[in-house]
Amino acid sequence: MLSQLARLSVEADGRYATASELQFLKDYLATADQRMSAYEKIRDNEVQIMIDMETQSRLADANVFQKGERDVTQVCRRDRKQLLQCSAAAMLIDDLDRLRDGLLLWQSTIVRALKDEQASQVVCRVLPHVMQAHLTEAEAELMKPVLRLNQALLN
Repeated sequence: MLSQLARLSVEADGRYATASELQFLKDYLATADQRMSAYEKIRDNEVQIMIDMETQSRLADANVFQKGERDVTQVCRRDRKQLLQCSAAAMLIDDLDRLRDGLLLWQSTIVRALKDEQASQVVCRVLPHVMQAHLTEAEAELMKPVLRLNQALLN
């Protein structure tokens, strides 16, 4: 939404915005309460979400956080936490552009450089299921575009 507001500010400079130009704002305001509720649930349940994400990832691939003989669980946990926090923020403000241009492009470069595609794929595959367990159906729907973007850029 912040990116859309910035674009609108430039595009409508010196004139009033049209109804169609304002539609994104109306759409956002219609879901604002659900977005705040989802964000608060993710924030307040972060520890359990992280545990669930790690558990389900290990069920999908027992060696998901192994790099040869090295256990990289702590590094992966830090990265997953950052991804969760930024994803929740992107959903809250409905701004996928900021998430993509900031964290996800950087993380995708790191994933490829460290050859961690397998772990990334597993985490991106289980995260929607974890979110569904912690959010209402409507709140989970608001997270879907963010999770799809995560999956597209990190796989």
